[in-house]
Amino acid sequence: MKIDERVEQLVRDALHWAVKRQPAEFDEALKAFSDESARRSALELLVAISAFVSTDICGGKPSPEQIQELAVEVAEAEAWSSATSPEVEAFLGAALTGRPLSGVLPAGSPVILAFVVAASLLSAGPKPAGEWWFNYLDKVEAAIEAAG
Repeated sequence: MKIDERVEQLVRDALHWAVKRQPAEFDEALKAFSDESARRSALELLVAISAFVSTDICGGKPSPEQIQELAVEVAEAEAWSSATSPEVEAFLGAALTGRPLSGVLPAGSPVILAFVVAASLLSAGPKPAGEWWFNYLDKVEAAIEAAG
């Protein structure tokens, strides 16, 4: 997957506020995704990030039980957002199997949910002591681009 540099920076900006759990700033950052093309590119990147990091956390492709556990953890950790455990589970299930998100989640929620899930997974993901989530994101994005 080739990552659009313009969208990548916008995604990083919004992820920053989601990781910090700052809803007002997060909502403001989401306004940068005003056109369908930017939203679609961001969603594709966030789905890839979430699938990669959840696989990394679980040490391989997560089982349905592991997806359910991750969903509960994300929903609890991100109580500031409107993300529910069933929504996170549906999102991760679709992301990990390559299924389209339409029909899996309510219209309008996939982009916001994708940011919340990716931010939560990145901040909780396996990192050496002292490494920040954005350093981990650099590695994740490099792996996503290398995979094609």
